[in-house]
Amino acid sequence: MTDISQQFHALGAAIQFAHESHRATGQNLANVNTPNYKTKELPFEQLLSQITQPDAEMDSMAVQFQLRETAGLAERVDGNNVDLDRELAMMKKNALAYQTLTQLLGSKMSILQSSISG
Repeated sequence: MTDISQQFHALGAAIQFAHESHRATGQNLANVNTPNYKTKELPFEQLLSQITQPDAEMDSMAVQFQLRETAGLAERVDGNNVDLDRELAMMKKNALAYQTLTQLLGSKMSILQSSISG
């Protein structure tokens, strides 16, 4: 796999990770008052494993992430452990990451287009 395709694969995986992370945070926020609901997240290690695979195993369209329950959060009396402030902060952080990644992808595309058209 060429350097350019590796860069696009890594950016694509990071953007998909940010998207899925945003969905997980939204799910947590939607269940803030659901009894016995446990906060879920996407571990960053999953993204790293996707973008550091050997060339033969990389498939830019087959990026898969698995949600896991977040350990170590305080539980309320109803068994729910969603912290509204934490989730809102995660959503803001993730939105900034997504914006940065899409701008970086746009810059890479612009550079590629300039080099092709001359």
